[in-house]
Amino acid sequence: MSKGNENEIRVLRLKSPAGAEAAIYKWPLPKYETRDGAFEIIDTIRWVCKDYPDLEMAMEKHILADYDTKNFESMKELCNKYNRAIDSILQLWQGTSKSALLQTQPSTGLLKHIMQQVYNHSVLEPEKLNQYEPFSPEVYGETSFDLISQMLCELKLKDDDVFLDLGSGVGQVVLQVAAASPCKLCLGIEKAPLPGKYSQNMDKEFRKWMRWYGKKYRPYKLETGDFLEEEWKDRIASATVIFVNNYAFGPEVDHQ
Repeated sequence: MSKGNENEIRVLRLKSPAGAEAAIYKWPLPKYETRDGAFEIIDTIRWVCKDYPDLEMAMEKHILADYDTKNFESMKELCNKYNRAIDSILQLWQGTSKSALLQTQPSTGLLKHIMQQVYNHSVLEPEKLNQYEPFSPEVYGETSFDLISQMLCELKLKDDDVFLDLGSGVGQVVLQVAAASPCKLCLGIEKAPLPGKYSQNMDKEFRKWMRWYGKKYRPYKLETGDFLEEEWKDRIASATVIFVNNYAFGPEVDHQ
């Protein structure tokens, strides 16, 4: 087998602290909009250690102090050390109720990391999301994680609330609210085809990564359609909290 073919099938595996299917990263690692896959792996290990103190104790000292993100063998050894620690923890938890942190909602910091992971693996060509005429009804605008976190602190949503995002884009606000609030239901409606398509990827990746971390979230739906149409009238009326990033819409849509 040629060296090129060997590189094509090289993979790095990260075992789940919740016993879910391992995360697989193909080598060479992908480059995302902000950081490459190596730093995602390192940050993932850091967040798992922070979430599970027992794991941090089981891991070898300075495991995250000696690695080369450009070298496959170095990254493989890093992953192997982490995986051995995961095996030790899962074995320790056998016959017990496992960690009290399993099946809880993630911390704000961990959720921010998860949402970036989900976005990285779902929105493969983010530059295409902005190829709309400015302030047209099809314009795309994203809302920051920190802004939504601040909003949730102010709103103090309850378990009988229904959260609705009109013009939900790729769905990141809906997913964040589902993972960070006790809402009865979180719903997003998006008209534009490309964000709507990416929202399906976001849905799949969000469920996968939340399962991988062993974290829970509230029920949610990401729908495709024009929220100005009659068919959405009852759904909108049933919402107790409606979020609209109206900076992304023109004055005509805002008025409607």
